[in-house]
Amino acid sequence: MISTRLQRLLISLTPHSYSRQIIVCFSLSLIFATLYSGLALQQAFSHEYIVQDDARQHVFWMQRFLDPDLFSNDLIANYFQSVAPIGYTTIYKIAAVFGINPLIFNKLLPLILGAIATCYCFGICMQLLPVPIAGFIASLLLNQSLWMKDDLISATPRAFVYPLFLAFLYYLLQRSILLCLVAIALLGLFYPQYVLICIGILILQFFDNGNKPISHSQYRQNYLLFGLGLGMSIVVILFYALSQGEFEPVITATQAKALPEFWAKGRSEFFRNNPLT
Repeated sequence: MISTRLQRLLISLTPHSYSRQIIVCFSLSLIFATLYSGLALQQAFSHEYIVQDDARQHVFWMQRFLDPDLFSNDLIANYFQSVAPIGYTTIYKIAAVFGINPLIFNKLLPLILGAIATCYCFGICMQLLPVPIAGFIASLLLNQSLWMKDDLISATPRAFVYPLFLAFLYYLLQRSILLCLVAIALLGLFYPQYVLICIGILILQFFDNGNKPISHSQYRQNYLLFGLGLGMSIVVILFYALSQGEFEPVITATQAKALPEFWAKGRSEFFRNNPLT
């Protein structure tokens, strides 16, 4: 009796959007996401002067939002400010307007981004396989992965990839053209490189439809989504390509390959001896 009810609660297909099974598993997903982020916040606020490693490069200069006279004639601060995506800079600037120190906001932002990513991950799973426990497991594994790495906790531009890219996939599955374009635009504002990934996925819509024939209306929708998505991506790429940077290219690939800092165990690992990785 109990096992039957548990089976119905957890692993039965749920066509309804707000069934009890979905609410329970979705709530559990958010609870675990909050627990993971709580552990990170505990460490982040355990001492006044703890700053995440990547934030020391990408966030420290934002103290200028509170005091414009800071880091005057500092080339390092000027450089990291010049390469920061406009959306990333704007969200920290808005927080500073409300009196939130950028280094404090940097510690709080992963909690919000992680929760958003969890919501979209659960939604994507329910689109692909409407089994609530599957959505919970997928969200749990996502959070396990996110909080074991430096990407999300850094609250740097790459931290925004997870919620925004998952949002793109969710709205693509929903066939919501407008919201897909919004997700692409936001990716361009926070992490422009991933716009190219979105375009690749839009192209794949023309080739893979399982065993189902693609209707004429679906072809039209795919072309419309691809055309508008490509146009949005071109606008984003041109925006960054035509921006006049204060700094010229800092180092060439040939020069970087000669320096140990760019190889394994270096400060930033760009090159590897194994061509497969």
